[in-house]
Amino acid sequence: MSDSKTLAKAKRPLMMAGLLLAVVLVASWLYKRSYTIYLDDAHIASNIVSLSSRVPGWIVDMPASGGQTVSKDTLLIQMDSRQTELSLKTIELKIANQQLAIERARAQLQLVGSNVDNQFAASVAAVERSQATLKKAASVVTAAESNFERSKRMWQKKLISAQVWEDAQLEHSKSRHAYDEAEAQLHQLESAMSQAKAALQEREIQTKTLGILVRELELLHVEKNDTEIALSDRKIYSPLKTAVIDKTFVHAGEFMPAGRRLLMLHDPNDIWIKANIKETQVRHVSVGDKATVSVDAYPSRQFTAVVERIDHATSSQFALLPNPNPSGNFTKVTQRLSLRLAIEQEDGLLKPGMMVEVEIDTRDQ
Repeated sequence: MSDSKTLAKAKRPLMMAGLLLAVVLVASWLYKRSYTIYLDDAHIASNIVSLSSRVPGWIVDMPASGGQTVSKDTLLIQMDSRQTELSLKTIELKIANQQLAIERARAQLQLVGSNVDNQFAASVAAVERSQATLKKAASVVTAAESNFERSKRMWQKKLISAQVWEDAQLEHSKSRHAYDEAEAQLHQLESAMSQAKAALQEREIQTKTLGILVRELELLHVEKNDTEIALSDRKIYSPLKTAVIDKTFVHAGEFMPAGRRLLMLHDPNDIWIKANIKETQVRHVSVGDKATVSVDAYPSRQFTAVVERIDHATSSQFALLPNPNPSGNFTKVTQRLSLRLAIEQEDGLLKPGMMVEVEIDTRDQ
């Protein structure tokens, strides 16, 4: 009996210590619960890029496969490009021929001459001077004819000497000859002016022809650029600096229509946590709060994250099918808002879609 009392007295301090430890643990748990928000509706998210083709065609090669890590500008899909290459070569030959035509037009323009304006202006001035000379010669002829008729009548009446009559005849003949020469010279200068005008018109035609050829060459260059783009579209490269191919939807040898999804990939370093928080808890969370993350795939490891964004609308506002209340019965349901937490990739362990649990420390508030 004495031994049992002694043993009970010895156990009493241990029980008190255990009870005290339990109180401390419960108090610690309650204190942690007071400033920590636990979220189990969370997962790793990333920007999944879906690649498709802008042009239709046959797939001849797929160097990359699902699960492979690729770098930027790595060739992922090669389409049949033979017809496009032939079209590009045809356009290049057209461009070469067009350049030869432009060179020939420029040579013809140089043959016409750049001084046709001066030649035409000089011809016009010469014609005007010749017209003035002809007009003057015509007035001289008129005067000489009048003098000739008057002298003829006086000679018939024997009122003038033979010398005066002969002088009148000579003067009339000389004036007619001068008029004929002036008229012939005017016709010659008018012919030269017509030739200069024709040369001027020829230069204008050659200039317009050269302009048309240059515009056609520009159109050929535009067509070449468009064909080069179509040729480049038949090679599909990775748009991301570092990417993991998640899934492929086509195989080599298939015909691929334009716009069809070919493969999906994502940047393994561009990840974050997407979580849903109750509307009754959102007032306790602010941007910048730190969080501890437990990943279901790695229960023995913990990761750190930071609240990066809090959505301003509940997830129900984006539902495809609204939830009307035609019966009039209303059941109040706590809504959830989406959180985005920034997290760093570690050894490539975190993958989009993995489920996680988040503990947000709200003591900063």
